[in-house]
Amino acid sequence: MREVASAEDEIAYRASVDTKVKGLIAANDFQALTALEETYRASRSRTSSGYWNLGLFHAGVDSFLGEGLTAEKGCVPLNADFVARWKTASPNSPAPIIAEAEMLNAQGWCYRGSGFAEAVAPEAWPKFRERLQSAYELLETNKKIASVNPEYYAVLASIYRGLSAPEDKFKNLMDEAAKREPAYFRTYFNAVWYYMPQWGGSWGEVDRFLRFAAKKSEKTEGSGVYIRILWNLEACNCDIIKEVADWPTLQASMRDVYQRYPNGRIREYFMKLSCKMDKPQEAFELAQMGFPEKRRDELNSMTMQACSEAMAEAK
Repeated sequence: MREVASAEDEIAYRASVDTKVKGLIAANDFQALTALEETYRASRSRTSSGYWNLGLFHAGVDSFLGEGLTAEKGCVPLNADFVARWKTASPNSPAPIIAEAEMLNAQGWCYRGSGFAEAVAPEAWPKFRERLQSAYELLETNKKIASVNPEYYAVLASIYRGLSAPEDKFKNLMDEAAKREPAYFRTYFNAVWYYMPQWGGSWGEVDRFLRFAAKKSEKTEGSGVYIRILWNLEACNCDIIKEVADWPTLQASMRDVYQRYPNGRIREYFMKLSCKMDKPQEAFELAQMGFPEKRRDELNSMTMQACSEAMAEAK
C-alpha cells in the first residue's frame, strides 16, 4: 500500500461538500438538496479517509438548522421555516424529517445545557423533555420513510440517551440500526454516549459497546470502527483512549483503518496517538506503511515530528 491522499486533500474535500450543501440551502433548491441526499445514501460513498458523504451532508444541514440554538439567543432555531418548506417540497424524502428531528433534539439540549443534571435549572427540564419527545414522535411517526437513511438511527440514539430510555430498548435500537446499515459511523458516535460514566455508564460498558460496533461492522471495516469511535470521543477531553483501550486491539484497529483508507489525516493522527501511548515504533511503522520508498532516516524524522507534536498537545 501507499498513502494516496493528504490530510489537506481530506480537509478540502469535506469543505467542498459543506459548500455544496450550504449553497443548495441558500438557493432554496429543495429538489437538488433531496437528490444529493439520495445520491450519497444510495451510493454509500466515502471520503478518502472513509468518512461517509451522507454524514457530511447531514452535518452541513444540522449546522444551518442549529443557527440560533444558544442560550444567549433563547434557544430559538432561526431557520425552522426552511425545514418546514423542505418537508412540503419533498414529502417522501427521509432527509427533512431527520433534519427536523435533529433540530428539535438540539433545541432540547440547548435548553438543558451540557452539564451534569444537578447543574440544570429546574425550569429547563420540561422544555428539554418536550423537545426530545417531539423529536422522538416525529421519527416514530415517519419511520417507514425516514429509516431508509441510517442517520435516522444516529439521531434516535441521541434522543434515547436524553430521554433515559431503558437499556433493553436501547440495545434493540442498536441491533436494528446495525442490521440496516452496520458501518454508518455516526450512529455509533452518538450511541456510545449512552454508556459514558457521566450518563450513568462505565468505562467497561463503553469498551463492550466499542467491541459490539466493531463486530457489527467488520465485514467492510475490519476492527476499524473501534478506533473511529474513540477518535470521535476525544473531543470530550476525558483521556478516554487511555481509560478504555487495550493496546493490541487499538493497534489492530488503527491498521485496519489505514490499510483500507491510506489517507494522511488518518496516518498523522494514528502516529501521534501511538506516541501518546508510548509506542513510537508503531508510529514509525505507520509512516513506513504509507511511504515504503522513504529511507529510514526520513521515517525516523517523521516519527520524531509526530511524537513532538503529541507531547505538545498533551501539555
